[in-house]
Amino acid sequence: MTLVTIVTLVTVLVLWSSGLVSARLGVHGVEGSFRSSNSATRTVSIRFGIKNNGWTPVTIVGAGRSSSFMRLLRIEDMRTPMTLNPGETTAINFVYQVTDCANITIEEWPIPVRVERLWGTQTIYVDPSPQEPNTSNDSVPEDFEGSSWTLWHVAMASDVCDW
Repeated sequence: MTLVTIVTLVTVLVLWSSGLVSARLGVHGVEGSFRSSNSATRTVSIRFGIKNNGWTPVTIVGAGRSSSFMRLLRIEDMRTPMTLNPGETTAINFVYQVTDCANITIEEWPIPVRVERLWGTQTIYVDPSPQEPNTSNDSVPEDFEGSSWTLWHVAMASDVCDW
């Protein structure tokens, strides 16, 4: 009985690590990774790499989302569907417009990446945090002090919001 349990556990761990059960995507620095902003239009851009950390190819069919405080305008550098082989990275540039500076959440807000699976679409979340905030802004709300500054969307909002 113990041998069966051990073999089952090892099999489950191997399947999970392989990316067969759940795609294994992560944020990866790429040449040209950047963050930019335009205060006049309250638009912000963040470019980073998404890496397939699994042992099997994964096909990306979509990415990104809007919220009550940021609207996804477009995604650049990505054509879907896009297949990433194991260990492969692709650069993606997300362009957002900050729509409500007063209601930026100080909780994690990862970016969804939708991948094609045999049984349908699966959503994997990636988080390009930490990001450095715009510390030249002297009127930063007290709510945004401390570790919350490392969250990517808060740091980007600090570039265009007049707090």
